Formats: sequence, structure tokens, C-alpha cells
Amino acid sequence: MNRMKTAISILVFVSLSFGNCRSVHNNDPFSDALLYYLLFNALANASEENCSFSPTASSDSLYSDQWHLQNISQFGGTFGEDANVNNVWNQGISGNQVIVSVVDDGLDIRHEDLSSNISVTARGLNLLNNTIYPTHTYSNSFHGSAVGGVIAARGGNVIGVRGAAPCSKLVGVNLLEKSTIYTSDEYRAMVNETARVSISNNSWGSPDGYGWLWPSSALWQQGVNEGTLKGKSGKGTVYVWAAGNGANGGTIASPILVDNANYDGQANYYGVMAIGGIGQDGTKANYSESGANLWAVAHTQGNNATAYTTAISTTDATGALGLNAGGTSGDYSQSNYTKKFNGTSSATPLAAGVIALLLSQYPDLNWRDVRELVAYSARQNDSGDTDWSMNGAGLNINHKYGFGAVDATNLLLNASNWVRISTPQIIDAKAILSPNTPIPDNDLVTGATVNYPVTTAISYIEYVDVEFTSNHTYFPELYILITSPSGTTSFLSEAHACANPYSNTLCTSGNTSIATMTGSSTYRFGLARNLGENPNGNWIIRVYDASATDTGSINSVRLRIYGR
Repeated sequence: MNRMKTAISILVFVSLSFGNCRSVHNNDPFSDALLYYLLFNALANASEENCSFSPTASSDSLYSDQWHLQNISQFGGTFGEDANVNNVWNQGISGNQVIVSVVDDGLDIRHEDLSSNISVTARGLNLLNNTIYPTHTYSNSFHGSAVGGVIAARGGNVIGVRGAAPCSKLVGVNLLEKSTIYTSDEYRAMVNETARVSISNNSWGSPDGYGWLWPSSALWQQGVNEGTLKGKSGKGTVYVWAAGNGANGGTIASPILVDNANYDGQANYYGVMAIGGIGQDGTKANYSESGANLWAVAHTQGNNATAYTTAISTTDATGALGLNAGGTSGDYSQSNYTKKFNGTSSATPLAAGVIALLLSQYPDLNWRDVRELVAYSARQNDSGDTDWSMNGAGLNINHKYGFGAVDATNLLLNASNWVRISTPQIIDAKAILSPNTPIPDNDLVTGATVNYPVTTAISYIEYVDVEFTSNHTYFPELYILITSPSGTTSFLSEAHACANPYSNTLCTSGNTSIATMTGSSTYRFGLARNLGENPNGNWIIRVYDASATDTGSINSVRLRIYGR
């Protein structure tokens, strides 16, 4: 374990670049102005089209490459290991009238396979230039357009690819092209057009590959809170969030644990669903971050024992812009598309597209209904994995996979007889317990234990926040576990490699506390794994120190329980 503090070279897995080096100079200003004029008028007067899609009567030229939608082992993957959307499409369900916000580095609203599915009732937002036109500004930006294609590339138009919800509508929020993103920008991105937006897709988050703690801002939290409370005519906007790509700082064959999704204060917030990534064989992509906050997983580029497997085919920025200039590094000769999209960035919009299918058929569902339906409908992928267990409410849970793989057919089937959640959500912040219990140094056997008794009117957990305060001088060597009254044990943190993102040096012994990382000695972890359990009784927090020298205590613990 001491090597984690010294000579580890951390390979940060960077799945996609958000670079913004060069502005686009070759747009036709007349056609741009005409498009924006027409779009502005449409926003003022239009309603969304009624779109229909039949997979049996339709074709999209690159659809056969989209194994994440229909895996017939075309690239050596496991037959049927996909999002299971075809049965839903065959029922005429395709995301009609559902608007999905793509918060990203822009969205190519002129793209041949996206333009028909750009919302004409919800206004985009470009935080780089403060306009309603979210189109990419820089020539190498593409990420938001790739995300948009996974969700809602138009189906049955003969060209290109197909989205999971090929009739759903997109509204873009260009946040990530800004060189400096303020908390006020994050807030605006979360609340843009939430009255109309059913789903907000967020394939971004804290920097990957550092093993650092990144709390979310109060303004961002406020934006999510407002969206869930007031969004979609009071039903609440559903926020899906990429779990992160920083799990492995080594190689596929010799992994080094770095990031956990719970180190990201956005991905572990109660108002979002954190989505991890699995490959074409249904096992975890080596880079995908595990965590007790993980809600579900969806398909993306994975790996076998030694190499990465097939990535995701989707839309690219139009022409020579974006990732593929036409045959770039073995990519499609058609430059408007790419077959190299990957990371939890592509898993998350697949989940968003499946949720759009759900909401097009059952628009009365609120955001809490949707979250629980995803959990109760998730398929147990990689069934031989030893981390699978069952929580006190009978749900399958796994730190790598959350409740399991998003499955469109299961989701729609369960929704057909789902009893709507009508009980108001209770948020019960319990008292702070301050034991100041010393954590034994270099001890993986005894550890430090804190008992936290809970009495609450809540009998059904929807989510739990764990506010953990410690002055331990090297947080990355700690294992932090919590066990619920029902006996469900969850890892909040594991000993891991760490690099300081501000100095780009390895984290230092004696100076990598929670306070060093966050500015506060308290960090909030998220717990999804206790869904449906009764929180009343004794919770047990255990902390183990995996290496010598650094010491500290459990200064305080506080639980905040969301439920009914």
C-alpha cells in the first residue's frame, strides 16, 4: 500500500477530449443566420411533431454497427447483451414528444441525422456566447453531438445511425466549451427549459484519474433541486449523470485503482442517477467507476483481458469538424459519423434514451417513479461477479453495476402495472454524532467503529447521504464502510492511488486530508444501495487504515435520509 503514496505513475484514462483550441471559420454565415431565424420563429409558434418509427419498415445505413441497440455478436460480443430496445420499438414506442436536454460542449443542430429531432419548443442555451444556439464553436468539439446521436439520432431515414429513442427531441446546452465554468453556469445548465425537459443528460463531471474528492457546488445542487421539484410541469426533470472514467490508473492487464464514483459530488447527489459502463460482453469497462452511489449501468466500449473492444457508433460534428474528418484513424469514411465514441459518456445517453422511451408511453410518471422503475427493472448483468448481493428490500446490488443494466423491455413491462409514488418525499437530516474515535494506524482488522442509531418517520429509503468528518492526514489510504440496519454493507471509499490535480504530482503523506482536497474536513458520500429498506435501527460505520504513518480520527458522522 505504501507504493500508492510514492512511485505510482497514474495513467489517466481519457475517453474523449473536450478540447477547444480552434474556432470554426468555415461556416456559411448566410445559412447559419437563416437557420437561426427559422429556429427562433419556430420556438415562438410551434409544437413538437408527432413522430412515428417502425424498425421493421425502416433502415439506417450504419445501424448494423450499433451493437448496443441490437447485439447479435456482430463484433464478437455476447448475443443479446444490449439495451433491449427492439421489443419496445415494435410496440410503436420511440420517444415521441419527450424532450431531452444535452448538457455538453454543444450540439450540432444542423446535423443531417439530428436536425429533425431538435426541439422546436425548448430553447437551447450557449453559455459561451449567451445565445439560444448551442452549436459547437470550436472545430474539434463533437462530444455533445455524439451524445445526442446515442439518444435521438432520427430512425428510419435511411442515413446514418439510430438513437435509442429515435423520435425523442433534443435541446442543447453548451456549457463545456467555456474555459472557466462558474457555479452560476452550472446552475443555468441544470434549469434551462426544465418546464419542458423530461430528461437532462450529463456526460461530464469532475476530472478523472486523480483519486481526489470533488464536492458539488451549492448553486449546482440548487439547480438540480429546482429541476426535480418544478421540472416537467411539477413531475420533475430526470437527471442522468456519467459515473466517470477514472477507475483504472494502470493498464487493462495490470489495473491500479484510482477513482470511485462517490468521489464526485455531482454523481453522488440524490437528485441524479449515476450511470456506469459495461461492454459488449456485459462486464464492467475497466475505466468505469464503481461506487455505492451508482444507480445502473448501460453499454459502451468495454474490454477483454488485454484490449478494448468495439466502441459506439453515433453522430459526429458535421463534415471535417469534430472527431472524424472522414476516415480518421480507421473511422467511418462518412465524416458526419464516428464509431469511436466511448466511456461512461456514451453509456449515460443510452440510459437517457431508454428513459425517453418510458416517458413517451407513460408521461404521467414523476422523477421518483422513473428512478425506482430503472432500479426495479435493471437486469443482473455479469451474474458471476462476486460482488452481487441482495439488499434488505430484495433488490440486486453491486458496487460495479448499481442495480444492474438498463433494460428497455423490462422497464416498460414493469411500468405497465407500476403504482405511482404519490407520497411526498421526506428529507430527514439526523443529528451529528461526534465520537472523535481514533482510527488505528496500518490496521485492516480492527479498525474504528461508530454506531449511529436512527429513529425516523421514514420507513422506505429512497437515498441516503453520509456526511463523514475526519482529520486523517491521508484520506486515500482509508476504507470507509457503512452497514444499514437491514445488514447491507456498502463501501464509501477504498484505498487507492492519488495525484494532486493542482500540482500534477503524487499526493503526499501527511498532507492529503479531506480538508486538503475540499476545503472542509467533511465530505458527503451518497448511498443508492439501500433503496426500499427501512432506515430505523442501528447503522454501523467502520473505517480501516491501509498503510503506516498517517493517522487521524472519525470526528463526526451525520446521515440524511430521503424517503417516504
